Formats: sequence, C-alpha cells, structure tokens
Amino acid sequence: MKWFIKCIKNYAVFKGRAVRPEFWYFALVSAIIQISLLIIDVIIGWDVGIIDGIKTLPLFETSRLLLLVPSISVTVRRLHDINKNGWWSLLWGLPVIGWVILVLWLCKNGDEGENQYGFAG
Repeated sequence: MKWFIKCIKNYAVFKGRAVRPEFWYFALVSAIIQISLLIIDVIIGWDVGIIDGIKTLPLFETSRLLLLVPSISVTVRRLHDINKNGWWSLLWGLPVIGWVILVLWLCKNGDEGENQYGFAG
C-alpha cells in the first residue's frame, strides 16, 4: 500500500525513476479499487444509460479518471528506470503488440546506479 500512496503523492512527477515494486503495486491496488467499484456500480444498479445504448458506471469511471494521471506518471518513471524515454508509454495505444512490448519492458530490471534519468527509487 505504501507504493500506491507514494504514486498518488507523486501523481504529476514525470521526472526520475520508479522501481518495479512501485509500478506493480500501484497497478495491483488500482486494479483492485477499480474492480471493486465496478462491482458496486453493477450491484447498486448504477449501470444506467444516459444516452440510448451507452451505459455509465459512475464510481468505476470516476476512479479511472482519478487514477489516469498517476498511472501515466508511474509508467513514465518506470520506463525511465530501464533508460527508456517516457514517450514509449504511448505504446499502450497500440493493441496487442504495443501492450506486449510495454509489459516486457515494465517487468525488466531497472538500470543499476545512475542513468540519464537519475538514481533508482
């Protein structure tokens, strides 16, 4: 939980590096929160349509919006840890191939010591 809180506190910090536990614990806690809120939305019956055919899930969608910037930030810093430019995070927009590349990179050990983005952690 400390990693999640650290990411929330550093929600708009795009400089520096994020170690693997910081990224993956943030991803895990975010997923747990979002899945829980999605289930609550469905149980309460808040999966209502504002426009015909389009359903909204207010708690789930609010959590997605609130976690968007911290998610991008920690991904950029994680890429910095393996000495990659943060712009590579745009690969999330490339289905399957981009996702596979990013997941492999995000699982990779960070650079030892200092790299062009600073010291680890």
